[in-house]
Amino acid sequence: MLEALAELKGEGHDDFHLLLIGDGPDREIIQTQIDTLALTSHVTLVGAVPPDDMALYYHLGDVFVFASISETQGMVILEAMAAGLPVVAVRSSGIDDVVREGFNGFKTPQNRQKWGQQVRALTQDDALRHTLGHQAQQFAADYDIAKFAGSVAHFYAEVLAKYHGKS
Repeated sequence: MLEALAELKGEGHDDFHLLLIGDGPDREIIQTQIDTLALTSHVTLVGAVPPDDMALYYHLGDVFVFASISETQGMVILEAMAAGLPVVAVRSSGIDDVVREGFNGFKTPQNRQKWGQQVRALTQDDALRHTLGHQAQQFAADYDIAKFAGSVAHFYAEVLAKYHGKS
């Protein structure tokens, strides 16, 4: 992700700022890479953020970028979509169910040029970014916990009604 952003910057597309949220043992390595790629004025390592504060950070952004290939559930992507952010993500099993190509974001191969092209497309096209962001928010609403709980309750009610109807 950082190399792709450095390439965008090198092409003159330097009107971005990336917030990297989270912490871990690779923090120093990541900071060194940020420094080496001359991205210190474009990338901020926020560190760990309490879950209750994450929504504040999502609302700071215009686009949610995601380069993990090991995500298994895509929950962080759904959270970003709920905040109205379109997504640019590297194709992996965890995102296939949530990122709909050209509808709420873009899925790219693990290729920094292609990933960077989609980031550039969303940052340069306000109408596209707003359309995909709105659609992302609507899509994420289908995963709302209250809606999900209602669906589960309805399912159990149907099963119980069928079970009790056979007595």
